[in-house]
Amino acid sequence: MTGELCPRIAILDADTANQIAAGEVVERPASVVKELVENSLDAAARHITIEVKGGGLTLIRVRDDGWGINREDAALAFARHATSKIRRAADLWGITTLGFRGEALPSIAAVARVEMDTRPPGETAGTRVRIAGGGEPEVTAIGCPPGTTVTVTDLFYNTPARRQYLKKPANEARAIVAAVEKLALAHPEVAFNLHLEGRRLLSTPGNSDLQAVVAAIYGLETGRELLPLAGEGEGWTLKGFISPPWLHRAGRSQQVLTVNGRYIFNRLLTRAVEECYQAVIPSGRHPLFILQLAIDPRLVDVNVHPAKLEVRFQQEYELARQVAALVNRALHTPRAVAPATTAAAPVTTGRLEGRKAAGPGALQQDFAFQRKEVQARLWGEYILKERPADEEKRAEKVGEVQAVKPDMEIDGRSDLQTEAVDANGQVLPPLRAIGQLLNTYILAEGKDGLYIIDQHAAHERCRFESLQKRVNSGRWPAQMLEPPLTLHLAPAMTVKLIDQIVTLRELGFIVETFGANSFLLRSVPLGVPPGKEREVLEDFLAGDNLPAGERLLKLIACHGAIKAGDPLSGAEMQKLLEELQGLSQPYTCPHGRPAVVRLDQATIARYFHRPLA
Repeated sequence: MTGELCPRIAILDADTANQIAAGEVVERPASVVKELVENSLDAAARHITIEVKGGGLTLIRVRDDGWGINREDAALAFARHATSKIRRAADLWGITTLGFRGEALPSIAAVARVEMDTRPPGETAGTRVRIAGGGEPEVTAIGCPPGTTVTVTDLFYNTPARRQYLKKPANEARAIVAAVEKLALAHPEVAFNLHLEGRRLLSTPGNSDLQAVVAAIYGLETGRELLPLAGEGEGWTLKGFISPPWLHRAGRSQQVLTVNGRYIFNRLLTRAVEECYQAVIPSGRHPLFILQLAIDPRLVDVNVHPAKLEVRFQQEYELARQVAALVNRALHTPRAVAPATTAAAPVTTGRLEGRKAAGPGALQQDFAFQRKEVQARLWGEYILKERPADEEKRAEKVGEVQAVKPDMEIDGRSDLQTEAVDANGQVLPPLRAIGQLLNTYILAEGKDGLYIIDQHAAHERCRFESLQKRVNSGRWPAQMLEPPLTLHLAPAMTVKLIDQIVTLRELGFIVETFGANSFLLRSVPLGVPPGKEREVLEDFLAGDNLPAGERLLKLIACHGAIKAGDPLSGAEMQKLLEELQGLSQPYTCPHGRPAVVRLDQATIARYFHRPLA
């Protein structure tokens, strides 16, 4: 690109500006990074480097090799409603760029100190613009390489009220990494490099190979296993990758949908994809997908959300139907069949299934590490300094797990547990297994009627209470892995792991760095099923706001439990019923889902119009 091809910047007229979905661009550091990177992409950059310190509050720097800005336009770029991307309201219906409002730079400069160095390739000298707190820009001539570098420091320095509502720097850093991941997946033709606290966290090849970008971000193993998808319709084409049935996650962070190079959220299209997996992945799990939709700009409205994260399609339901058809077709190809190495382990109703320990005494090791020493070495002092005092206190009690109280009514009555206590003090009466329904539900006869037991929920409850007894002492037993497991994590997951490295050690996970985003997993908590080590760790990192010990206990109980669809023998069913009978809370799984439903004798007799005996 030459300097002459760079569009000139102009201030929009009032009518056009008023028709644009205006909104606050700078909500948090991640929104600054997104806006600056999108400007680089619109400037035809092929190499983009992002540097971040202090979660983006201390420093954000975005450097590109794009068009650059002419000296005459450099100061104008910081004016309200100034843009090179549209000229009139009619242009809104044919947008082909990622941004167009001309609001990003002035909004950022209003709440930070900003320095921009820029030079079009055809010019011999560059331009530096400095501006702080929305003041007057200072413009000077400098020498600099072609392209543009924007440096943002002291974000929200003049708006302390907004700064206090931000999350701790580690959380803000994760949001930045997640945004850059999506931008890199949306633009495989661009080489991205992300440096966090001086450490390179992400690097993509920029060779237009989407699968190579997926491998660089999510790991080689994930990149190899994804299923390709491609199709087209009237005015649109779709390509990308979806996960096979055996590859799924606890959350939706690895679901990326892009429209004309812009990553978006669309509930209808996301639901259309997820519904294709309903019968092939466990409940509560989510597929991975990276889908790139190229559509006629006249068929999509990108001006319905201030940050352009949501768009509106014409004939949206028909588009969703055709996307679902493409996903179903990909899921019914030979590549979607699980390889032998991913086959499930034999079903067992044992309460604990652990990997063999590395040596004598290795199973019951207790890891007590100095919080400050470990965290400062692996990440940076700023995370430690920002850690709230109440979080420190919580971490000290990370192994203490409170009993889960059932919060759901069973059979329409919340007092069923009290009602069912027998003379021996048991909550669940003696039951006799009489069969299995759909390889998912155990049918059992009790003295007062028919009991239907969800085998997964019931076994999960058995494992949970057994594990709970082991860790209520405040110490979490661990098991060593021999050999250690090598993990390659997505950059966002890497940031989360390092932030929680001390908590992980206290719970029994010993993790050592083994490269940029690679780690050696040397130990896992007792009870993690063999082959589920990585899944449990990633699900823990992606987990909710429950206390760490309780969250981990539930994960281990769930991952090692019998699954829906597992055939059980009569002896296995009876053993599970006997275990369940001895529990204090047998009627729900640890997550609160029903485990037992009862049809009493009177109800059954009424169905068949028989008198009650």
